[in-house]
Amino acid sequence: MTMKNEKSNVDLLLRKALTSPEKPTQELIQKVKSQYVKEEPVLRKSTIRRSFSTVAAAAMALVIFATTAFAASYFLKPSDVANQLGDKTLSAAFDSPTAVNINQSITSGDYTFTLLGLVSGKDITDNPTYNSNGDILTDRTYTVVAIQKKDGSPMPAAQDENYPTFYVSPYIKGLKPWQVNAHTLNGGYIENVVDGVMYRIIDCDEVAMFADRGLYLGVNNGSFYNSEAFNYDENTGMLTADPDFDGASVVFDLPIDKSMANPEKAQTYLDEVLGEFITDAPIINSKTEAKAGTKRVMSYDEYKAWTDKELEEMKALVEQGKYSKSAMELDRRGFESNLKDIKNGGTLTLIEHEDGSYGTSISFPVEGYDVTVGDDGGIFIKRD
Repeated sequence: MTMKNEKSNVDLLLRKALTSPEKPTQELIQKVKSQYVKEEPVLRKSTIRRSFSTVAAAAMALVIFATTAFAASYFLKPSDVANQLGDKTLSAAFDSPTAVNINQSITSGDYTFTLLGLVSGKDITDNPTYNSNGDILTDRTYTVVAIQKKDGSPMPAAQDENYPTFYVSPYIKGLKPWQVNAHTLNGGYIENVVDGVMYRIIDCDEVAMFADRGLYLGVNNGSFYNSEAFNYDENTGMLTADPDFDGASVVFDLPIDKSMANPEKAQTYLDEVLGEFITDAPIINSKTEAKAGTKRVMSYDEYKAWTDKELEEMKALVEQGKYSKSAMELDRRGFESNLKDIKNGGTLTLIEHEDGSYGTSISFPVEGYDVTVGDDGGIFIKRD
Protein backbone atom coordinates (compact mmCIF):
# COMPACT_ATOMS: atom_id res chain seq x y z
CA MET A 1 0.00 0.00 0.00
CA THR A 2 1.62 3.30 -1.00
CA MET A 3 0.84 6.97 -0.60
CA LYS A 4 2.77 10.22 -0.38
CA ASN A 5 2.05 13.68 0.97
CA GLU A 6 3.03 17.11 -0.31
CA LYS A 7 5.89 17.49 2.12
CA SER A 8 7.52 14.11 1.57
CA ASN A 9 6.69 13.79 -2.13
CA VAL A 10 8.39 10.42 -2.27
CA ASP A 11 7.88 8.97 -5.71
CA LEU A 12 7.70 12.23 -7.61
CA LEU A 13 10.91 14.15 -6.95
CA LEU A 14 12.10 13.43 -10.47
CA ARG A 15 8.88 14.84 -11.88
CA LYS A 16 8.81 18.12 -10.01
CA ALA A 17 10.52 19.70 -13.01
CA LEU A 18 7.50 19.59 -15.28
CA THR A 19 9.01 22.22 -17.52
CA SER A 20 11.35 19.68 -19.07
CA PRO A 21 10.28 18.21 -22.43
CA GLU A 22 12.43 15.18 -21.74
CA LYS A 23 11.19 12.02 -20.03
CA PRO A 24 13.38 10.64 -17.25
CA THR A 25 14.73 7.21 -18.01
CA GLN A 26 12.91 4.26 -16.48
CA GLU A 27 16.15 3.23 -14.76
CA LEU A 28 16.46 6.60 -13.05
CA ILE A 29 12.82 6.61 -12.00
CA GLN A 30 13.10 3.15 -10.49
CA LYS A 31 16.30 3.97 -8.60
CA VAL A 32 14.78 7.13 -7.17
CA LYS A 33 11.61 5.34 -6.15
CA SER A 34 13.62 2.52 -4.63
CA GLN A 35 15.44 4.96 -2.41
CA TYR A 36 12.29 6.55 -1.13
CA VAL A 37 10.57 3.27 -0.46
CA LYS A 38 13.51 2.41 1.77
CA GLU A 39 14.13 5.75 3.45
CA GLU A 40 10.95 7.76 3.76
CA PRO A 41 9.05 7.79 7.08
CA VAL A 42 5.96 5.62 7.04
CA LEU A 43 2.71 7.51 7.58
CA ARG A 44 -0.84 6.40 8.26
CA LYS A 45 -0.50 2.65 8.44
CA SER A 46 2.20 2.47 5.78
CA THR A 47 0.08 4.54 3.41
CA ILE A 48 1.95 7.42 1.78
CA ARG A 49 0.16 9.88 -0.49
CA ARG A 50 1.98 10.89 -3.62
CA SER A 51 1.46 14.57 -4.32
CA PHE A 52 2.18 16.46 -7.50
CA SER A 53 4.18 19.66 -7.09
CA THR A 54 2.80 22.84 -8.66
CA VAL A 55 4.87 24.80 -11.18
CA ALA A 56 4.09 27.72 -13.46
CA ALA A 57 5.63 26.47 -16.68
CA ALA A 58 4.58 24.27 -19.56
CA ALA A 59 4.92 20.52 -18.99
CA MET A 60 5.46 17.61 -21.28
CA ALA A 61 3.93 14.18 -20.93
CA LEU A 62 2.91 10.64 -22.66
CA VAL A 63 -0.69 8.51 -25.80
CA ILE A 64 -2.18 5.47 -27.54
CA PHE A 65 -4.79 3.68 -29.54
CA ALA A 66 -7.50 2.47 -27.19
CA THR A 67 -10.53 0.20 -27.32
CA THR A 68 -13.44 0.64 -24.94
CA ALA A 69 -15.40 -2.03 -23.07
CA PHE A 70 -17.37 -2.34 -19.85
CA ALA A 71 -15.46 -3.12 -16.68
CA ALA A 72 -15.51 -6.60 -15.25
CA SER A 73 -17.78 -7.14 -12.28
CA TYR A 74 -15.02 -8.47 -10.05
CA PHE A 75 -13.43 -5.08 -9.40
CA LEU A 76 -13.63 -3.62 -5.94
CA LYS A 77 -16.20 -0.85 -5.59
CA PRO A 78 -14.77 2.67 -5.14
CA SER A 79 -15.97 2.64 -1.53
CA ASP A 80 -14.16 -0.66 -0.95
CA VAL A 81 -10.97 0.77 -2.45
CA ALA A 82 -11.13 3.75 -0.09
CA ASN A 83 -11.80 1.42 2.83
CA GLN A 84 -8.83 -0.77 1.85
CA LEU A 85 -6.67 2.36 1.96
CA GLY A 86 -7.94 3.26 5.42
CA ASP A 87 -10.19 6.21 4.53
CA LYS A 88 -13.61 5.49 6.04
CA THR A 89 -14.96 8.99 5.42
CA LEU A 90 -14.10 8.81 1.73
CA SER A 91 -15.55 5.30 1.59
CA ALA A 92 -18.86 6.65 2.86
CA ALA A 93 -18.72 9.46 0.30
CA PHE A 94 -18.34 6.94 -2.52
CA ASP A 95 -21.49 5.20 -1.24
CA SER A 96 -23.43 8.47 -1.10
CA PRO A 97 -26.00 9.63 -3.70
CA THR A 98 -23.58 12.30 -4.96
CA ALA A 99 -21.01 9.73 -6.10
CA VAL A 100 -20.90 8.68 -9.76
CA ASN A 101 -20.27 5.01 -10.61
CA ILE A 102 -18.84 4.60 -14.12
CA ASN A 103 -17.13 1.23 -14.73
CA GLN A 104 -15.66 1.93 -18.17
CA SER A 105 -12.53 0.11 -19.39
CA ILE A 106 -10.04 1.05 -22.09
CA THR A 107 -7.18 -1.21 -23.17
CA SER A 108 -4.09 0.62 -24.33
CA GLY A 109 -0.59 -0.70 -24.79
CA ASP A 110 0.09 -3.46 -22.29
CA TYR A 111 -2.59 -2.37 -19.82
CA THR A 112 -6.32 -2.11 -19.28
CA PHE A 113 -7.50 0.97 -17.40
CA THR A 114 -10.92 1.04 -15.75
CA LEU A 115 -12.54 4.22 -14.51
CA LEU A 116 -14.60 2.98 -11.58
CA GLY A 117 -16.15 6.14 -10.19
CA LEU A 118 -15.75 9.60 -8.71
CA VAL A 119 -17.10 11.88 -6.02
CA SER A 120 -16.69 15.57 -5.19
CA GLY A 121 -17.31 17.30 -1.90
CA LYS A 122 -16.02 19.20 1.10
CA ASP A 123 -14.15 17.48 3.92
CA ILE A 124 -14.89 13.97 2.62
CA THR A 125 -11.62 12.33 3.63
CA ASP A 126 -9.77 11.22 6.74
CA ASN A 127 -6.48 12.15 5.05
CA PRO A 128 -6.73 15.83 4.08
CA THR A 129 -4.35 17.56 1.70
CA TYR A 130 -2.52 20.71 2.79
CA ASN A 131 -1.31 23.64 0.72
CA SER A 132 2.13 25.21 1.07
CA ASN A 133 0.86 27.43 3.89
CA GLY A 134 -0.30 24.45 5.92
CA ASP A 135 -3.99 25.07 5.27
CA ILE A 136 -6.32 22.16 4.52
CA LEU A 137 -7.68 22.00 0.98
CA THR A 138 -11.31 21.19 1.72
CA ASP A 139 -13.12 21.08 -1.65
CA ARG A 140 -11.79 18.05 -3.51
CA THR A 141 -12.63 15.58 -6.27
CA TYR A 142 -11.69 11.90 -5.84
CA THR A 143 -11.54 9.48 -8.76
CA VAL A 144 -10.85 5.73 -8.63
CA VAL A 145 -9.05 3.89 -11.43
CA ALA A 146 -8.15 0.19 -11.68
CA ILE A 147 -5.11 -0.83 -13.72
CA GLN A 148 -4.47 -4.37 -14.97
CA LYS A 149 -1.94 -6.02 -17.22
CA LYS A 150 -3.49 -6.97 -20.54
CA ASP A 151 -1.92 -10.43 -20.43
CA GLY A 152 -3.56 -11.21 -17.10
CA SER A 153 -0.37 -11.29 -15.04
CA PRO A 154 -0.52 -9.46 -11.68
CA MET A 155 0.48 -5.83 -11.36
CA PRO A 156 3.66 -5.31 -9.32
CA ALA A 157 3.58 -3.33 -6.10
CA ALA A 158 5.48 -0.07 -5.68
CA GLN A 159 8.36 -1.86 -3.95
CA ASP A 160 8.83 -4.10 -7.00
CA GLU A 161 11.68 -3.24 -9.35
CA ASN A 162 9.30 -3.64 -12.30
CA TYR A 163 6.76 -1.18 -10.89
CA PRO A 164 5.25 0.79 -13.80
CA THR A 165 4.64 4.53 -13.51
CA PHE A 166 1.46 6.18 -14.75
CA TYR A 167 0.36 9.79 -14.87
CA VAL A 168 -3.38 9.95 -14.12
CA SER A 169 -4.82 13.43 -14.32
CA PRO A 170 -8.04 15.35 -14.80
CA TYR A 171 -8.19 17.76 -17.73
CA ILE A 172 -10.67 20.52 -18.51
CA LYS A 173 -12.06 20.91 -22.01
CA GLY A 174 -10.84 24.13 -23.58
CA LEU A 175 -7.87 24.55 -21.22
CA LYS A 176 -4.45 23.48 -22.40
CA PRO A 177 -3.59 20.13 -20.78
CA TRP A 178 0.07 21.00 -20.28
CA GLN A 179 -1.07 24.00 -18.22
CA VAL A 180 -4.03 22.63 -16.26
CA ASN A 181 -3.49 19.11 -14.96
CA ALA A 182 -2.98 17.19 -11.72
CA HIS A 183 0.06 19.27 -10.82
CA THR A 184 -1.60 22.67 -11.10
CA LEU A 185 -4.81 21.33 -9.54
CA ASN A 186 -2.97 20.37 -6.32
CA GLY A 187 -3.32 16.72 -7.20
CA GLY A 188 -2.01 13.56 -5.64
CA TYR A 189 -2.90 9.91 -5.31
CA ILE A 190 -2.85 6.82 -3.15
CA GLU A 191 -2.78 3.30 -4.50
CA ASN A 192 -2.74 -0.35 -3.54
CA VAL A 193 -2.46 -3.66 -5.39
CA VAL A 194 -5.22 -6.15 -4.52
CA ASP A 195 -5.39 -9.57 -6.20
CA GLY A 196 -3.08 -8.43 -8.98
CA VAL A 197 -5.07 -5.27 -9.76
CA MET A 198 -3.66 -1.82 -9.03
CA TYR A 199 -6.28 0.51 -7.55
CA ARG A 200 -5.49 4.20 -7.53
CA ILE A 201 -7.47 7.03 -5.93
CA ILE A 202 -6.63 10.34 -7.57
CA ASP A 203 -7.49 13.51 -5.67
CA CYS A 204 -7.33 17.13 -6.78
CA ASP A 205 -9.02 20.45 -6.22
CA GLU A 206 -12.74 20.13 -6.88
CA VAL A 207 -13.32 20.08 -10.66
CA ALA A 208 -17.12 19.85 -10.62
CA MET A 209 -17.16 23.64 -10.90
CA PHE A 210 -15.91 23.16 -14.49
CA ALA A 211 -18.68 20.69 -15.38
CA ASP A 212 -20.26 23.03 -17.93
CA ARG A 213 -17.01 23.07 -19.91
CA GLY A 214 -16.53 19.31 -20.05
CA LEU A 215 -14.02 17.19 -18.13
CA TYR A 216 -11.62 14.38 -18.96
CA LEU A 217 -9.45 11.92 -17.08
CA GLY A 218 -6.28 11.04 -18.95
CA VAL A 219 -3.81 8.24 -18.24
CA ASN A 220 -0.40 7.73 -19.78
CA ASN A 221 2.85 5.88 -19.11
CA GLY A 222 5.34 7.93 -17.19
CA SER A 223 5.25 10.47 -14.43
CA PHE A 224 3.99 13.65 -16.06
CA TYR A 225 1.91 14.90 -18.99
CA ASN A 226 3.37 13.95 -22.37
CA SER A 227 2.18 15.85 -25.44
CA GLU A 228 3.14 12.90 -27.62
CA ALA A 229 0.49 10.79 -25.92
CA PHE A 230 -2.45 13.05 -26.67
CA ASN A 231 -3.95 15.22 -29.38
CA TYR A 232 -5.28 18.57 -28.22
CA ASP A 233 -7.47 20.53 -30.64
CA GLU A 234 -7.12 24.21 -29.79
CA ASN A 235 -10.17 25.08 -31.89
CA THR A 236 -12.57 22.75 -30.09
CA GLY A 237 -10.69 22.26 -26.81
CA MET A 238 -11.05 18.49 -27.17
CA LEU A 239 -8.43 16.08 -25.84
CA THR A 240 -8.03 12.62 -27.39
CA ALA A 241 -5.49 9.80 -27.24
CA ASP A 242 -2.94 9.83 -30.07
CA PRO A 243 -3.20 6.55 -32.00
CA ASP A 244 0.43 6.85 -33.12
CA PHE A 245 1.86 7.00 -29.62
CA ASP A 246 4.09 4.07 -28.65
CA GLY A 247 2.87 3.35 -25.15
CA ALA A 248 -0.23 3.40 -22.99
CA SER A 249 -2.54 6.40 -23.13
CA VAL A 250 -6.29 6.74 -22.63
CA VAL A 251 -8.85 9.51 -22.24
CA PHE A 252 -12.10 9.09 -20.32
CA ASP A 253 -14.98 11.55 -20.26
CA LEU A 254 -15.89 12.44 -16.68
CA PRO A 255 -19.71 12.39 -16.47
CA ILE A 256 -20.14 15.12 -13.88
CA ASP A 257 -23.61 16.68 -13.84
CA LYS A 258 -23.50 20.12 -15.45
CA SER A 259 -25.80 21.40 -12.71
CA MET A 260 -22.76 21.19 -10.41
CA ALA A 261 -20.94 23.79 -12.51
CA ASN A 262 -20.05 27.11 -10.93
CA PRO A 263 -18.64 29.32 -13.71
CA GLU A 264 -17.95 32.26 -11.41
CA LYS A 265 -16.09 30.12 -8.90
CA ALA A 266 -14.23 28.38 -11.72
CA GLN A 267 -13.05 31.65 -13.24
CA THR A 268 -11.98 32.98 -9.86
CA TYR A 269 -10.02 29.77 -9.30
CA LEU A 270 -8.23 30.14 -12.62
CA ASP A 271 -7.52 33.85 -12.09
CA GLU A 272 -6.41 33.75 -8.46
CA VAL A 273 -4.80 30.34 -8.14
CA LEU A 274 -3.24 29.89 -11.55
CA GLY A 275 -3.15 33.44 -12.86
CA GLU A 276 -1.89 34.42 -16.29
CA PHE A 277 -0.05 31.13 -16.51
CA ILE A 278 -3.26 29.64 -17.92
CA THR A 279 -3.41 31.89 -20.95
CA ASP A 280 0.14 33.04 -21.50
CA ALA A 281 2.22 29.86 -21.27
CA PRO A 282 3.56 28.72 -24.65
CA ILE A 283 2.48 25.51 -26.32
CA ILE A 284 5.15 22.83 -26.26
CA ASN A 285 4.83 19.68 -28.31
CA SER A 286 7.86 17.43 -28.43
CA LYS A 287 6.71 15.89 -31.71
CA THR A 288 6.85 19.15 -33.64
CA GLU A 289 8.79 21.61 -31.54
CA ALA A 290 11.88 19.81 -30.32
CA LYS A 291 13.96 22.52 -28.69
CA ALA A 292 17.66 23.00 -28.75
CA GLY A 293 19.09 23.66 -25.33
CA THR A 294 21.99 23.26 -22.96
CA LYS A 295 22.10 21.15 -19.82
CA ARG A 296 24.20 21.74 -16.76
CA VAL A 297 24.32 20.24 -13.30
CA MET A 298 24.14 23.00 -10.69
CA SER A 299 25.21 23.20 -7.07
CA TYR A 300 22.98 24.77 -4.42
CA ASP A 301 24.76 28.14 -4.65
CA GLU A 302 24.71 28.14 -8.45
CA TYR A 303 21.02 27.35 -8.61
CA LYS A 304 20.22 29.86 -5.84
CA ALA A 305 21.98 32.61 -7.80
CA TRP A 306 20.14 31.59 -10.96
CA THR A 307 16.73 31.62 -9.24
CA ASP A 308 17.43 35.02 -7.62
CA LYS A 309 18.12 36.43 -11.07
CA GLU A 310 14.97 34.84 -12.50
CA LEU A 311 12.82 36.23 -9.69
CA GLU A 312 14.21 39.74 -10.19
CA GLU A 313 13.30 39.54 -13.88
CA MET A 314 9.82 38.27 -12.98
CA LYS A 315 9.30 41.15 -10.54
CA ALA A 316 10.08 43.59 -13.33
CA LEU A 317 7.56 41.88 -15.60
CA VAL A 318 4.93 41.99 -12.84
CA GLU A 319 5.49 45.73 -12.40
CA GLN A 320 5.06 46.16 -16.15
CA GLY A 321 1.83 44.19 -16.08
CA LYS A 322 3.31 41.45 -18.27
CA TYR A 323 3.27 38.67 -15.66
CA SER A 324 0.94 37.88 -12.77
CA LYS A 325 1.88 37.81 -9.10
CA SER A 326 0.24 34.41 -8.73
CA ALA A 327 2.34 32.95 -11.54
CA MET A 328 5.51 34.38 -9.99
CA GLU A 329 4.50 32.88 -6.64
CA LEU A 330 4.15 29.45 -8.25
CA ASP A 331 7.62 29.85 -9.76
CA ARG A 332 9.06 30.90 -6.40
CA ARG A 333 7.58 27.84 -4.68
CA GLY A 334 9.03 25.59 -7.35
CA PHE A 335 12.47 27.17 -6.92
CA GLU A 336 12.34 26.73 -3.14
CA SER A 337 11.26 23.12 -3.50
CA ASN A 338 14.20 22.41 -5.80
CA LEU A 339 16.62 24.11 -3.41
CA LYS A 340 15.37 21.93 -0.56
CA ASP A 341 15.89 18.84 -2.71
CA ILE A 342 19.48 19.87 -3.48
CA LYS A 343 20.11 20.35 0.25
CA ASN A 344 18.74 16.86 0.83
CA GLY A 345 21.28 15.36 -1.55
CA GLY A 346 19.52 15.72 -4.87
CA THR A 347 21.35 16.39 -8.12
CA LEU A 348 19.70 19.17 -10.14
CA THR A 349 20.11 19.50 -13.89
CA LEU A 350 19.03 22.78 -15.50
CA ILE A 351 18.00 22.70 -19.16
CA GLU A 352 17.98 26.13 -20.82
CA HIS A 353 16.39 26.43 -24.26
CA GLU A 354 17.18 28.92 -27.01
CA ASP A 355 13.72 30.48 -26.77
CA GLY A 356 14.34 31.47 -23.15
CA SER A 357 12.32 28.68 -21.56
CA TYR A 358 13.92 26.25 -19.15
CA GLY A 359 13.40 22.96 -17.39
CA THR A 360 14.86 21.16 -14.40
CA SER A 361 15.21 17.58 -13.29
CA ILE A 362 16.30 16.24 -9.92
CA SER A 363 17.65 12.78 -9.16
CA PHE A 364 18.21 11.03 -5.83
CA PRO A 365 20.43 7.97 -6.38
CA VAL A 366 20.50 5.25 -3.78
CA GLU A 367 23.60 3.87 -2.14
CA GLY A 368 25.39 1.31 -4.24
CA TYR A 369 25.00 3.27 -7.48
CA ASP A 370 27.55 5.46 -9.19
CA VAL A 371 26.31 8.76 -10.63
CA THR A 372 28.09 10.32 -13.60
CA VAL A 373 27.30 13.35 -15.72
CA GLY A 374 27.59 13.00 -19.50
CA ASP A 375 28.98 15.56 -21.93
CA ASP A 376 25.46 16.80 -22.64
CA GLY A 377 24.71 17.30 -18.96
CA GLY A 378 22.66 14.14 -18.66
CA ILE A 379 22.81 12.04 -15.51
CA PHE A 380 23.71 8.37 -15.68
CA ILE A 381 23.36 5.88 -12.83
CA LYS A 382 25.31 2.65 -12.73
CA ARG A 383 25.55 -0.02 -10.09
CA ASP A 384 28.90 0.08 -8.29
